[in-house]
Amino acid sequence: MFSKLFHTEHDWDYYTTEQPGVASRRFYWPRGRMLGGSTSMNAMIYHHASKSDFVEWVVRHGCEGWGYDDLQPYFRAMERFTPNAARPAIDAKHRGDKGHWETGYSWLSEIGDKGFLPACKDVGIPLTADINTPEGTLGATRLQTFIDGKGRRSSFATAYLTPEVRKRPNLTIACSAQVTRLLVDRLSGPVPSIIGVELQTKRGGELFEVHAHREVILCGGATNTPQILLLSGIGPEEELNKHGIPIVKVNESVGKNLKDHLVPTPISCKAKPGTTLDYLGNLLHALPALVRWLVLGSGPLTHNAGEAAAFIRSNEHQFPGRNTPKDNTSGSIGPDIEIVGAPMAFIHHGEEPAPPGVNVFTLGCCCLRPQSKGTITLQSKDAFDPPRIDPNYLSDEENNDLKVLLSGLRVCLRIMRSPALAKYLEPVSSDDNPWSYWWPYSSSDIEQISDEDLTKWLKEKAFTLYHPVGTARMGTSPATSVVDTQCRVHGVGRLRVLDASVFPEQISGHPTAPIGAMAYKLSEMIRAGENGRMTANL
Repeated sequence: MFSKLFHTEHDWDYYTTEQPGVASRRFYWPRGRMLGGSTSMNAMIYHHASKSDFVEWVVRHGCEGWGYDDLQPYFRAMERFTPNAARPAIDAKHRGDKGHWETGYSWLSEIGDKGFLPACKDVGIPLTADINTPEGTLGATRLQTFIDGKGRRSSFATAYLTPEVRKRPNLTIACSAQVTRLLVDRLSGPVPSIIGVELQTKRGGELFEVHAHREVILCGGATNTPQILLLSGIGPEEELNKHGIPIVKVNESVGKNLKDHLVPTPISCKAKPGTTLDYLGNLLHALPALVRWLVLGSGPLTHNAGEAAAFIRSNEHQFPGRNTPKDNTSGSIGPDIEIVGAPMAFIHHGEEPAPPGVNVFTLGCCCLRPQSKGTITLQSKDAFDPPRIDPNYLSDEENNDLKVLLSGLRVCLRIMRSPALAKYLEPVSSDDNPWSYWWPYSSSDIEQISDEDLTKWLKEKAFTLYHPVGTARMGTSPATSVVDTQCRVHGVGRLRVLDASVFPEQISGHPTAPIGAMAYKLSEMIRAGENGRMTANL
């Protein structure tokens, strides 16, 4: 249901440059343009990701203080988890029950619960009750979501900008305003300092200045944070000179190291009548579900699309005669593939419905540890022009990202043919044409599908899973990173960054919960700097 916000006033509605590695297509890149950012429009998946991802941040990238053990208290502090007797038990010691951000379980379909998850087990993927623990994220599981007790999305906005908070006299929220640049003081010392921001409500509109007493914290996300830094004269020298922007601080890493999660369009499987949620696209048919949600806060309208998933390591699933991908995971408990099952047609970002009268169950896979790197640069020095987004998909020298996706698709095909899932599906006429509607579900023999056909198919239909990171990465060296381990921009005073742009490396999962934990930790670091001690009761 979240895709109903795409291409609306609540979406930045960005597009990438043409991608040579993916049939020279321009990719739609939705980003949240509202309070709460993309937490107010994404699929609500609550996921810590693998502990080994954060160990890698420390060991490989020198980001001391940002390992999983460092973040775990903040995962707990921000969360208020609501158990569900009908869902798998979780280990309470790893979860929070007093935080502001509500988490729990959305509605689960029968085809997901008794079809997809057992099918994962049939193909050798173990079932796991809770992927949000230090033990790791491997296995097939019912996904947890950020949802409140009334079946409503619990975004960072609803969690932390409550009506009571918005009434605080020391808080002003400027809606419908866009930061056009940072205000710089170059005269008070040898290091340029940020003293505030410049705002406009529309292109060519009146300029407003907001001045900071202490610091400015930039939280524009992995797409807009580097754009704002560049517009303010902080970034690669060549890029700043190209657009005639006065240089405040040269940092060659601003806008670099972009990594995103790429997915082929999910495999559409024809499901038996009444087993999926495609009927919710018809208002009349959806009325009972709407009444249930309004009265009880439960039912299929609490569904988040991606209800269940499997996290696997590609080198543990062998396909005779196929190339095994290189292990680029963060460790032995880290996955490089996510497989998602959804009881609905999710085609072209949910924009294309199932054929009339047809039920669809979709199987999608994602390359979690991409080696391809892209960039965020400027179209112009006008803040109201969108940034130039080039994720550079499938460009890694070893072509390993493609190998991982092919491996993931072949695991999806095995799940698709598993008896556990097949009992919820209907046959279609055999058709080995890769451009037919039901292919590869319609394949007469999935073992005979060539890598060439799968590659052409995925390149024509792949899209983003909405997880860009790394464009203002954290690190110890100004030569290879943008912020230090206290999220302070190298060589610039009174400026910090906290959003997915500071991730030193892409994680093997969904980034919302790690961003929240990092933000909570940074707030405590700042308060500790002012008061001489950590102040939260963690």
